[in-house]
Amino acid sequence: MYTVVGLNGTKTRAEKFIDALRGLYELFPESFAQGKILSNSEKACYIEVVGKTATARMYCPYLFEFALKVGLLNSGKLAEPLIEPETSELIAAFSRASVLQMTAGMGCH
Repeated sequence: MYTVVGLNGTKTRAEKFIDALRGLYELFPESFAQGKILSNSEKACYIEVVGKTATARMYCPYLFEFALKVGLLNSGKLAEPLIEPETSELIAAFSRASVLQMTAGMGCH
């Protein structure tokens, strides 16, 4: 189960990752279609996956980087038909995003 958290904290649910991605993309498609840099409010949007033993979030910058990598996004638009990524790819992507998000503000120590 996925939760899409959009602008102003609006929430919607999706059964599949591709449905969650579509929901988030539809919140601000012109930013992607025109190759604009995301605004701070758009960067705060994310998809959250709720598993049996863990929950993880992937914020927009990481989310769309992953979507490009696995072919779900092409030239700023959703690549139809969307094909659900393998579970192992999703686990790796959410894990990587969690680590990067956690360490982003830590600086050098």
